[in-house]
Amino acid sequence: MAAAQLLTHDHQVGTSRLVCLGPALLLAWVAVPQTASALPWLDCNAPGLSAPVAQLQAPPDYPESARQAGAEGSVEVSFVVLRDGQVGWARVVKAEPSGFFEGAALAAVRDWRYLPAGTGGSPVECRIETRLRFTLTDSVTARLPGAPPPADEGGQPAPLYPDQARLEGLEGYVEVSFEVTASGAVAGIEVTTAMPRGDFERAAQAALRKWRFPPGPGGSRTLSRRFEFTLPGAYPHAPSPTLLGAAPMPAEACAKRISGRVMLEVQTDADGRITVAKVLEATPPGLFDQTALAVARNSRMAPAYQGGQPIAATALLTLKFRPDEAQCGGEDDRDFRGPSRGSPSPRVSSTRWR
Repeated sequence: MAAAQLLTHDHQVGTSRLVCLGPALLLAWVAVPQTASALPWLDCNAPGLSAPVAQLQAPPDYPESARQAGAEGSVEVSFVVLRDGQVGWARVVKAEPSGFFEGAALAAVRDWRYLPAGTGGSPVECRIETRLRFTLTDSVTARLPGAPPPADEGGQPAPLYPDQARLEGLEGYVEVSFEVTASGAVAGIEVTTAMPRGDFERAAQAALRKWRFPPGPGGSRTLSRRFEFTLPGAYPHAPSPTLLGAAPMPAEACAKRISGRVMLEVQTDADGRITVAKVLEATPPGLFDQTALAVARNSRMAPAYQGGQPIAATALLTLKFRPDEAQCGGEDDRDFRGPSRGSPSPRVSSTRWR
């Protein structure tokens, strides 16, 4: 039940069946702010530059060693989109934890393809930074009335597919964070992402309230899960990643190393593009609101489906902001730069299409 997911400026972005059947795959990503130092390539969000448009962004494989260890994490990758739309220079900026996900992240990014950035009608190379997040995913499917309650791979009660959603042929997903207390009980359940809003959120929360974990001496800990709701026999659709736009980190947050989060309610079209966004909650109040709205304006979520077709929907999206060195710049910026302007741009010679 592993899934590769990318979410946020640190945020958090599977196939749903009765029981999770092996590793499921999901990806969400967000371009993170560039460092302050001069870089060999233009920022893809630079003024006057038409940003590259993704044509192929297959999600990374979830490493088997990480899946078996139950490991989750994220990898920040900096890469260059070349004039022919292929990915050239690519490098890991940061990985948490290290040693699990770096290879999978780089392998996936190097296979991505774009319509290149342009200025004045000519294609140009430019640089993007993205965070790919890997997280465990549980699968949910509709069951017939009277059927025994399903369970996930760990034996925990799985969410029940809402009857109204089943009748309407609606499919979607929910991401949830929660606290496991020292006694093994679940507390502090919070929905961080939901597509669409409504019944799927309530179904996930109801299931989590019944979950129990072995008591542990280490005190409470915070976990997260993604539940995907897919109808059996529905027309298959490829996993669609969430692509989050970039926006500058607030100067105050960088200077004082302030972290925060913003919960948005957004309207999306049938392609998952966010057309309207409003702030529901923010911590600390006001500091990251405009950054979050700027991210949303250029973002696309994996859409909801009805009758096997993507639909416009109202969704919930939580962005987390952590002004670490990779996002705000610092002494180690030089370690993440590409070659000097006098050197030729490196290029990935091998091409592997999925």
